[in-house]
Amino acid sequence: MDLEIPDGEFMVLVGPSGCGKTTALRMVAGLEEISEGTLKIGDRVVNRVPARDRDIAMVFQSYALYPHLTVYDNIAFGLRLRKTPKEEIDKRVREAAHVLGLEAFLDKKPRALSGGQRQRVAMGRAIVREPQAYLM
Repeated sequence: MDLEIPDGEFMVLVGPSGCGKTTALRMVAGLEEISEGTLKIGDRVVNRVPARDRDIAMVFQSYALYPHLTVYDNIAFGLRLRKTPKEEIDKRVREAAHVLGLEAFLDKKPRALSGGQRQRVAMGRAIVREPQAYLM
């Protein structure tokens, strides 16, 4: 695959089941090893860069939410790992919750949400990180 996506662009991979769409996204995210070729994000080659250092947010089809955490804490999770100040975490979480229509659910656990609401929580967790790219 030879692909360049300019900053600010929205791109969709389309193809039949099993053709490699998810594998390609997982390679970009750093969750699959790149068998050959070069992957650049910006001007940086990231073939051997760990997933956590790629500044990519991936929203999984299965949501990948922590069932024991509230919606607020699920959205804030990545920011806490990065030791973001509490005031900044609160600001970003509340802004994302507002945009995604999740304000009324911030104190709920994922099991109390519909599938669509859970997907929005996963999107919120990605949005608050402000990464270079979102993979969904």
